[in-house]
Amino acid sequence: MGTLYVVVSNTHLSDVTWRHIDVLVPHGTDSGDLTNDIKAIKATVAKPYTPDPGQESPNFTYFKDNRFRAAAPSRGQMTLPAQESFVLKLENIPVSDKAGLVLIAINELAWGGDLGKPPAPWPSVTNLALVKQTPQIPQNFRADRSLVGAGQGVVLRWDGPNHLDYWIGYPDGSSEPVSPPAQSPPAPYGPHQHIPTRPLSRGTTYTLIAGKTGSNGTVWPGYYLTTTVHAVIPEFESGARAPWVEGTRDRGRITFRGDGVSVDDRNGVPGTVTGGTADVNDVKAAKVKGRSPGSGWVDFPDTGITVHHGPDRDLGTVNATGVNTTWVGDRDGGKGWIGFPQAGVDIRKDGGQAWGALSADKADLNEVTAQWVEGRNGTKSRLAFTDTGVKITDPEGHRGTIVAGETNVRSVVTPWVSGPMPGAGWITFREEGVDVMRDSAVTFGTIRADSFEGKHEGTGRPLHRRLPPYEWPPKTSDSKQTPAKSRDLAVDPE
Repeated sequence: MGTLYVVVSNTHLSDVTWRHIDVLVPHGTDSGDLTNDIKAIKATVAKPYTPDPGQESPNFTYFKDNRFRAAAPSRGQMTLPAQESFVLKLENIPVSDKAGLVLIAINELAWGGDLGKPPAPWPSVTNLALVKQTPQIPQNFRADRSLVGAGQGVVLRWDGPNHLDYWIGYPDGSSEPVSPPAQSPPAPYGPHQHIPTRPLSRGTTYTLIAGKTGSNGTVWPGYYLTTTVHAVIPEFESGARAPWVEGTRDRGRITFRGDGVSVDDRNGVPGTVTGGTADVNDVKAAKVKGRSPGSGWVDFPDTGITVHHGPDRDLGTVNATGVNTTWVGDRDGGKGWIGFPQAGVDIRKDGGQAWGALSADKADLNEVTAQWVEGRNGTKSRLAFTDTGVKITDPEGHRGTIVAGETNVRSVVTPWVSGPMPGAGWITFREEGVDVMRDSAVTFGTIRADSFEGKHEGTGRPLHRRLPPYEWPPKTSDSKQTPAKSRDLAVDPE
């Protein structure tokens, strides 16, 4: 690109009247042409002058063909005062490639001045000479894309002399030569391009090295230009260092701290980590929850862990194949608990070491060791296990009754024995022997046997008893009683 300034001066001591000034710019591709794109040139009045009262200030614009004209907007005549000047400017001129001498023609239609020159029917012509030279150094080093995504390559372009050798340098100090064009262009200066052989993985600054290679292979670099190309998704082989990393859209942030990393959401509070699998040595959290909204969750109080379910703090269920623990207890520390010693299971109560109660519908055991066994809720009889055997008591603590289909024992110690049905006979056991009673009353009954042998204490008559009230509870409402001593017996009055 080039810029051309034309200075218009009135060197006279008298005013000069003028109508227009034309600047003719040669355009084409020859060495004598200044540009090959004349309409790209911008024309302005760089330094105006103060016109006489009632006159206009000139404009400078493209007129036609290769001509730019300075004239009044109304195309009328204007006056340039004595010793006054103004400047016409042509900028953004795309200078053509070929070097050479360019002649710029200046045509002006003016009259007056010190000599009082009369108006002429045609303009006077003045030529300005410009020397157009071909650039001797490379320029405009650039990439087709400064931001490259997946599947897009890097293309580097520049303009420069064709007689120079070129290399592309990488950030690590290495370089690669640029192959010359298959057919040298006729101009000594022109466009060049190169596609780097290394794929772009992250932001890279390329260096264009221009120079000459000596006959012995020595490189004599002379010019350096740089341009940088970035990757949409950069890759780093050795890692990256940053105090934090933030998302571009959702603004989640990872901050790197001395003991690890912290994940925050867009509001700066602890955020969420989402992944398929987490392989860590230690997890510290206030709670751990399932992925769905209604999933169970676990929190970690000072005493251990608590399992919940649902949106509230309702306690949940633990499903497992097995549980290894020293003891199991109710959430209330003052209730029963189960301990697991080596010998089996201990059931304790009241949060202490006192033995507790086991309530169940059915128990299938090989052995039961207990001080006593009782019916539910204390409303039935109790079996107590003493050093000499088993003691049966009713709910009031009195001696109770055994009801069974058959009893096979070596010895029975009891005050009396009765039949199972109401009104049955019964037998009492006193120091002197056995009394057989009938009808659930204190009336002697009958012994039936194949043979009988006994004594009647010398009287030859059956003994009858006069019985005082006896402490042992009766079998039925008929109030069976047994004599306490043999002195209560007398001869039957009959």
